[in-house]
Amino acid sequence: MERSEKLLSRENSALVIVDAQEVFLKPIKVRNLIVENIQLLVQVAKQLEVPIIATTQNAEKLGALTPKLAELIGDTPVVDKLCFSCLGSEPFAQHLQATGRSQVVLVGVEAHICVMQTALDMLRAGYTVHIPYDAVASRLKRDWKYALLRLSSSGAIVSTVESVIYEWLYEAGSDSFREVLPLLKSREQARQEAEDSDEEEDDEDVETPAIEDPNQEQENEGTEASPTSETDSEE
Repeated sequence: MERSEKLLSRENSALVIVDAQEVFLKPIKVRNLIVENIQLLVQVAKQLEVPIIATTQNAEKLGALTPKLAELIGDTPVVDKLCFSCLGSEPFAQHLQATGRSQVVLVGVEAHICVMQTALDMLRAGYTVHIPYDAVASRLKRDWKYALLRLSSSGAIVSTVESVIYEWLYEAGSDSFREVLPLLKSREQARQEAEDSDEEEDDEDVETPAIEDPNQEQENEGTEASPTSETDSEE
């Protein structure tokens, strides 16, 4: 049976980690959940031989990847950039093209700046872009929410980390499934706890096409603002 083109294939996917640096993660309330979910995707991608590319934003001034990811990705290419869209970096564009993959799973921070601009440019370039909502974040919850709404309406596929993994696996009973299953089981308890916490409150908001008036929301909803953001990268 021919699979839907909207489903991921591990043979045709690449995982891109955008700017997961401590300076951007620190002010994000759900940073631990985001990093853990990215770690899981990296572990599964490595087992399934899905190529990985990571980026940093002005690392000389803003620092390297968070150590939890830097240690895990090993010799994965890490491309430093100044432009907000990863595709604005020629080295990154070359690395991505060299993978030969047309599907991109995009994770990292911040959802409404570098992740969004990268996704929109990738869509224009002909890539199919999948964004697991539980592996991207912004300092303010409403920035994250409206970024996902905009990306979904622009043609990106918004899903979850678990959806990505099961699309990569395709079927149960295979060697790949048996290799990945322990990772999924070890995550299950934390996932169930997260579903009962405030970190998972906005599932329906992401899928709802109707957009409320942003002026009616509080600036401090979900996370606190920080003077450090990706837009400060050249200061």
